[in-house]
Amino acid sequence: MENLFIYSKDELKYQAFEVSESEIKKAISYRETLVKSLDIEIIYDQIIESYWDYKNKVNYWNLKSLSFPKADYIYNHEVRSSLNRLAFNLFNLSKLYLDLHYNEDKGKCFSFELTKEQSSKQKVIDQRSEIYETNLNYVVGCKIRNNNQHGQLPVREFTTGIRYDKNTLSRTVNFNIFYYYEDLKKANVPTKRLSKDIKLELTDIIDGFVYAISQKHMLNRNLTEVVVSKARASLLSMWKSYANEVGFEKYRCEVLLQNNKILGLSLEWFDVFEHLKNKHSHSINYSNLTLEK
Repeated sequence: MENLFIYSKDELKYQAFEVSESEIKKAISYRETLVKSLDIEIIYDQIIESYWDYKNKVNYWNLKSLSFPKADYIYNHEVRSSLNRLAFNLFNLSKLYLDLHYNEDKGKCFSFELTKEQSSKQKVIDQRSEIYETNLNYVVGCKIRNNNQHGQLPVREFTTGIRYDKNTLSRTVNFNIFYYYEDLKKANVPTKRLSKDIKLELTDIIDGFVYAISQKHMLNRNLTEVVVSKARASLLSMWKSYANEVGFEKYRCEVLLQNNKILGLSLEWFDVFEHLKNKHSHSINYSNLTLEK
């Protein structure tokens, strides 16, 4: 039975062929690899965009506090409400990503699922341990995220202030959302990682948290790059001989599955993958970033 359909992109023509089920299964496997790799790129893109939205909103309230030096309850609510929406969204997206990246309880490891190599899983585990030991903000961010899932919003209180310099007539605006020792303890942050006088600012926490996720994502890319490239090249070349046979230079392909559903095998949609790789080409660490005028 004819189950491969090749359509010319240059004219209204198509040709049908009969190919083996093993070939179709192989094509589906390649496509599934590409779909998984694009899906995790999309989730990562959502995290970074949400992160930028949160940072922008913090800067917005930082500047706006100049106009409201004596804020009231309504103003305070609007500040908390806007930042909670953005932070909550960011933490929820991160949960989705981290569960795909590695979840021992659920037996999930993204890079291992694509490569089938135990060494890939071990590199993920090793990096995960290193980040946990060296990045306190990531640890705190994970605990805040867990609390979010049980009804505790991340922004409860904030402080603002303006400092004047009489010599230069300049003003310095402060906008902070602090977590103190007791706050961190209630969030179940391991007390052995805390000092009694610790004071962490939420934006700094989120900076470190997102940096850790970006490190994990760059490792995922590195570990799966060969597999993804091979899947793409293999899928593009699988039906080329059939297209050449009927003289189609530019073409798209569909296969008829055993359940009578049609599955497209062209890869125009995978251009988004390369776009997102270029858009987020490096890990993001804004913890030591200072913006000049």
